[in-house]
Amino acid sequence: MNATRRNLSVKHTRHPSYKTQTPGRHRRQTHHGARGAVRSETAFGLRVLQHLAAEPDAGGKNLAVSPLSIHAALALLGAGARGATLDEIVALLGPAGGRAHALLASHIAMHVFADSSDGDGGPKVQFANAVWVDATAAPLKADYARVVAQHYRAQARQASFRTMPEEARPEINEWFEAATAGRIKEFLPQGSVGYDTAAILGNALYFKGVWESTFDARLTRHDAFHLHPAGGQVHVPFMSSGERQYIACRPDYKVLKLLYACGSGEHRRRFAMYIYLPNERHGLQAMLHRLASSPEQLEADSMALRSTVAVGAFKVPKFTISNKTEASRMLQRLGLCLAFSTAADFSELLDLERMKPPKLPLYVSQVYHESFVEVNDEGAEAAAATAIVGIFW
Repeated sequence: MNATRRNLSVKHTRHPSYKTQTPGRHRRQTHHGARGAVRSETAFGLRVLQHLAAEPDAGGKNLAVSPLSIHAALALLGAGARGATLDEIVALLGPAGGRAHALLASHIAMHVFADSSDGDGGPKVQFANAVWVDATAAPLKADYARVVAQHYRAQARQASFRTMPEEARPEINEWFEAATAGRIKEFLPQGSVGYDTAAILGNALYFKGVWESTFDARLTRHDAFHLHPAGGQVHVPFMSSGERQYIACRPDYKVLKLLYACGSGEHRRRFAMYIYLPNERHGLQAMLHRLASSPEQLEADSMALRSTVAVGAFKVPKFTISNKTEASRMLQRLGLCLAFSTAADFSELLDLERMKPPKLPLYVSQVYHESFVEVNDEGAEAAAATAIVGIFW
């Protein structure tokens, strides 16, 4: 999850032949490919955040985005694409290549974000993919349905787009609300689903974790939070602690790592939140530009945060950020153009030969995205949703 709170940055393909286990040399190649895809996904997330921050209507408002959710939805889209359309999706996600991105999306769905409760003291995690189609108009191709179910845990769901599109929309919204523990409501706006809707590809993420070392609420005090870019300040609650912290200092910024309690279950997963703070009061845009230009710096920062340091005046703001955007323009600026045109080739997604009456192929009309992040004394909660709406020509 990426978010900016004015002067604060928080960083939280079609491959039917993909196999989760590969022997010998191929297993090593798969491992290296996945690492490359992780780096590409990190770079993609920074580009997305940078573009959103540069939007004319961004102003000084808080922003939040989940590149992981967008990546997951694009993986579903790529599984149904061919030719130049697939090439553009892969290029957008980064240079690791289509197979590596498919591997990463599958590994996240099947393992990293495998659903878990917080009963063992670890984070509560939910991950869900779904594809809605009107089977009476155009059903999913059998190969596509098999691949996305087997590798991305995507559910194939029926929706009455052709006869009752506005009735289908609240049903889809209920799915997103349930998958995000109620944090994202009324996700698809009125008018987003119509009689010409061919398919909706959706991803939802939810995370709730407790800090490994919680903050003492009695030490929370209000203090000045400086606003960007308009200047000025507001008073907000700041958490405080005298314990040693994972902090690294760079020439232009500082980075803090806050660990989550990982629980005592059999499959323990380690999660952490990284908080980036520019040294200059109004240095957020410059910091984003530098990190987007050199995303490998984030990996270097993570490697540097392996030991704690003593702190003096240590304060972290409590905050809640929610941001919703229609991301089509942003994705096109990043290079995904064919998918939004009548030249799009998603011939691996729907079985058009079984359509009655015959219809033309589909293209992407809208991409909706919403993210939520809350940070407090006990821990953090985050949710994200992405929906790609495809319509017939």
